[in-house]
Amino acid sequence: MKTILIALLFVSTIAFSQVNQISNLQDVYTLKNDIELNADYNDPNVKGSPFLHAEYQNIKIKGVEMKGRYNANRDYIEVDNKGEIIFFVPSVVNRYDVLFTDTNETYRAFEYESLKFGFFKVLAKKDKAFLLTKQVIQFRPEVKPKNNFETLKAAQFERKKDAHFIKLSNQDILIELPTRKSKFLNVFTSNQNAIKSYIKKEKLNIKKEEDLIKIFNYYSSL
Repeated sequence: MKTILIALLFVSTIAFSQVNQISNLQDVYTLKNDIELNADYNDPNVKGSPFLHAEYQNIKIKGVEMKGRYNANRDYIEVDNKGEIIFFVPSVVNRYDVLFTDTNETYRAFEYESLKFGFFKVLAKKDKAFLLTKQVIQFRPEVKPKNNFETLKAAQFERKKDAHFIKLSNQDILIELPTRKSKFLNVFTSNQNAIKSYIKKEKLNIKKEEDLIKIFNYYSSL
């Protein structure tokens, strides 16, 4: 069965037209227009950006070189393929790695709740197990003053604290890693005593990304 890849033509007026296609990929691009952005979202006076990178970055999807950037507010990869702008959205059929070649960062769609998918940055992987980061940029609308003593709070995009997830080899749905050690260890079930000893021996902090990678690699070796 031919893989279906959902794409959208994006223009400044948020209007949509013809179906687009990435050269050298045999996927079918299906028009989809359910992304609705309010007026504030597109206001040039809004502070910040929904994108992790201000400019398009060099990316590869299935070996095809393009330009792209991740919208961490709406959770899609905006792709510039030879002047055509499309949306690469996460879904069960879009399991391609999106490699940002300049930074060597990989994004991939994963199921985080039943039938709900999102893009996650891959920190480490071993066979069918993955350690992941979820990056979120939240949109905060304008807040008008309620009295003469308050000032206008402009609409802004705000980067939230990253959350970390793990996909175990025998599970399809991701598990968010708790920041409390007792709950964190429970994720690893029968290996939790070994993980606990390793964390203590190596003096690791489960709130630090580099230490989480060490813990994941150790877990994968058990």
